[in-house]
Amino acid sequence: MATYKGIQGYSVQKLSDDPTASSATAGQLWYNSTSGAFKIGVEGAGAWATGGTLNHGRNGPGSVINATVPTALIFSGEGTPTMTLDVEQYDGTSWTEVNNINTEGQGRCGAGTNTAGLAFSGLTNDPPSSNSTANTETYNGTSWAETNNLNTARYGARGAGTSTAALCFAGTTGGPDRKIITETWNGTSWTEVADLNTARTDPGGFGATNTAAMCMGGNTSPGANFTANSETWNGTSWAEGNNILVAKQNQGASGTVTAGLMYGGSTPPDLATTESYDGTSWTEIGDMATAKSGFGACGVTTASALAAAGNGKLTGTEEFTDPVYAVKTVTVS
Repeated sequence: MATYKGIQGYSVQKLSDDPTASSATAGQLWYNSTSGAFKIGVEGAGAWATGGTLNHGRNGPGSVINATVPTALIFSGEGTPTMTLDVEQYDGTSWTEVNNINTEGQGRCGAGTNTAGLAFSGLTNDPPSSNSTANTETYNGTSWAETNNLNTARYGARGAGTSTAALCFAGTTGGPDRKIITETWNGTSWTEVADLNTARTDPGGFGATNTAAMCMGGNTSPGANFTANSETWNGTSWAEGNNILVAKQNQGASGTVTAGLMYGGSTPPDLATTESYDGTSWTEIGDMATAKSGFGACGVTTASALAAAGNGKLTGTEEFTDPVYAVKTVTVS
């Protein structure tokens, strides 16, 4: 029969303190001489954990979707009591206010990172729908600068890509209007390209560039008319893919067209569910701690994601990590 030494090449170690749980400790066994117990490092499925608290709660903020978590940047949204210009940056522990954006708005889109970001579209005030904006601004890690506008003003759209190669799709100007319009950004100007197959507002959306993105879910007409439809963008056209598991709107999403996450959202009520995408199909995984919708979302990979703020002017942040490492006591039953 194989022994631990035969498998690992060394005997079970005696340690006075447990090592920090990590990929290096996963599968390792040791004896903790302080507690008098055998311990083992384990690797678990991805899970959400509580992060830092925002300085200002808000509904529908924009976010730079491709920030590498734990860094993040959220901007604008509906604050207390009106739309806000406020911008906050995350360092993995706490949120810090930085320079304001130039144009307020709820339901804004973002692309890029917290040092090279892009903000566009949004609802600049309460209805009427004429207050939807085409405004576009760039962020250099310190300040915002206005640049060339979108061709079509809207809010509730979604963005993907970087500050020099972005995508804007879906949205509304209010009422029954639902957009199929897609525009690409080349670092200087927006160009209208091929439409979505399904018109919608407030879907989930993610993508690393303006040539590879996804749009999923959303509201197709006034009322609780939500779609489970998902579409993939290849730089030229949209193609329908496998549906998400639950039709909803105002969810967060992050990742790439081959490895993505979608979380939260509303049917209503607000949801805490999380779905992962492997390039073909969607699978439900661990729930968020708090059901929420209309929040800022960031993340490049399925290994990490972030959700901050949300409808109800929430201040909470949650961070997703996959896998989760832990140390457990070995018991004999």
